[in-house]
Amino acid sequence: MMAVLILFFAHFAGIVVFAGMFGVGHQLLSIGGFSGESVDTVLDYFYFSVVSYTSLGLGDIFPTDHLRLLTGVEALTGLLLIAWSGAYLFAMMNRLWDWPPCAEPDKPKK
Repeated sequence: MMAVLILFFAHFAGIVVFAGMFGVGHQLLSIGGFSGESVDTVLDYFYFSVVSYTSLGLGDIFPTDHLRLLTGVEALTGLLLIAWSGAYLFAMMNRLWDWPPCAEPDKPKK
């Protein structure tokens, strides 16, 4: 259970970092903007970051200019890390649980 919580908070931290990068890129560096719904608050950046990280891509907010590249990087990062997390949890559960064999292995013929 602890591993699941650690992975959840690690993904949450990654989403927050990307949301911060979107905010800095949009407000401070002016390297791009957003079309569709207005993006004015920190929660708007967080929402867009969650949608991008999970590769959901709802389409109500979409980036323009150079923020498109950052969105693609976040989607790829999220896809890889979520897949890695699933594989890690599967491997961990495989070690912890005693699985009965599905079939007996063939015995060598003498």
